[in-house]
Amino acid sequence: MFEQFICPLLVGVCVSLFSYWLNNRNKK
Repeated sequence: MFEQFICPLLVGVCVSLFSYWLNNRNKK
């Protein structure tokens, strides 16, 4: 039960960090 909540949460954090990194890289 706990893992089913944590796994999507970790995926969401990774995706948001990746998109944030892409946006910063494209600006330069």
